Amino acid sequence: MENTRLRRDPVSLRWVVISPSRAELPFPGLPVRPPGVPAEACPFCPGNEAKAGPEIHVEREPGSPANGRGWWVRVVADKYPILHIEGGLEKSAEGMYDSMNAIGAHEILVETPEHDQHWAALEVLQLDRILRACQQRSVDLRNDPRFRHVIWVKNHGLPTSLFQHQHSHIVASPFVPPAIEEELRGFGTYVRWKERCVLCDVVKQECAVGHRIILQEGTVLAFSPFAPRFPYETWIVPTDHAHDFGATRTAVLRDLARALQGIVTRIRHLLNDPPYTLVLHSSPLGEFTREEYHWHLELVPRPPQVLGLEWGTGIYINPIPPEVAAERLRQAVR
Repeated sequence: MENTRLRRDPVSLRWVVISPSRAELPFPGLPVRPPGVPAEACPFCPGNEAKAGPEIHVEREPGSPANGRGWWVRVVADKYPILHIEGGLEKSAEGMYDSMNAIGAHEILVETPEHDQHWAALEVLQLDRILRACQQRSVDLRNDPRFRHVIWVKNHGLPTSLFQHQHSHIVASPFVPPAIEEELRGFGTYVRWKERCVLCDVVKQECAVGHRIILQEGTVLAFSPFAPRFPYETWIVPTDHAHDFGATRTAVLRDLARALQGIVTRIRHLLNDPPYTLVLHSSPLGEFTREEYHWHLELVPRPPQVLGLEWGTGIYINPIPPEVAAERLRQAVR
């Protein structure tokens, strides 16, 4: 079978992973969620650690054995990685086209030992452990000079997910993802014109206006952005400027854990526990670091099948004003 490769589109300059080895996984377009794997067969459940593979990082009960029961959060290598840590980049050209080996890292963060636990039901301490594990992996992966960016993605309840046990993905890539590149251009333009961070100004504006704010936990603000792409899209942002999630202080992580619990609880109540995607956006690594950037999380309930106009133009159509979304989410648990 053909090896996994990264191919670069010469028009958009977008890198695409061509991965024949993932052909056996459920097709992304499946309209119906496949039946979840039961706890006894779930590789993410205690007692099945060997099925998931050896732990790269773990927080566990003192004295409990490595790669055995007694863990609180656990990070393992993905069995079907989109990027592979072995080998070199081996950049090459095929006529006018560029390609290279799909080098990177793809890890699974198992977020709780409980098979059917929901994020809204987790203690803040457990969410804090999840965030600490994500931060630790970000710090460790940047030691590999091949990697330019680390991203954390959580999908909840999507029909394409074979395992419903709460988990998320940590991916280190040898390029900066297009979504981050696009934001970097915006941050760079704003700082050239106004000599300050655009997201810091957004936080100040939202705090002054108030009606798009969903909640605030200490140093972390959650709000509906002024121009959201999707209904109930939510941004979770540290109020103090910080470009690197890996350097986040312990107190901010605890505030972030509380904010995430509050947002997920509201979305669960208001929208009847919809599927959602949560993504961490942080600055690129090493020499590509941009201190004008401001790390944040973006959460989108019911990630849509993108329509033709949106796909072709990048112009998104959202039927729910963010002010309405924020008000509904504020009231969701009252």
